[in-house]
Amino acid sequence: MREQKKIMVVDDDNDVVVTYQTVFQRMGYGVETARDGGECLEKIGRGKPDLILLDVLLPVLSGSEVCRKLKEEAGTRDIPVVAITASLERGTRLEMTEVGADEFLLKPVDVSDLNRVVKKHLGV
Repeated sequence: MREQKKIMVVDDDNDVVVTYQTVFQRMGYGVETARDGGECLEKIGRGKPDLILLDVLLPVLSGSEVCRKLKEEAGTRDIPVVAITASLERGTRLEMTEVGADEFLLKPVDVSDLNRVVKKHLGV
């Protein structure tokens, strides 16, 4: 039996969190959630996910701050981070790329795009 992959969903929008959680659980993934950047880092300190879906605009610590911290640490730098935002501004994408985001999706996220990205980064 293969080990269940764990995805962390970090978003302050409850509807988004519930939607992603439902989709991923139906696909057989374990799901951890966080509502802000600080909670995300705290939970990762207790157990690393296999993939992080990270909203860019978050309370406490922004998505770019969270991503930068994750990519600076040896124990977390290899976790793929998919940045998700509603912002069409080019600067948002550049900032997330500079701090190490592995992929970038625009809200509202199409489920098939999300599925493709998750499978790509989890190697399934």
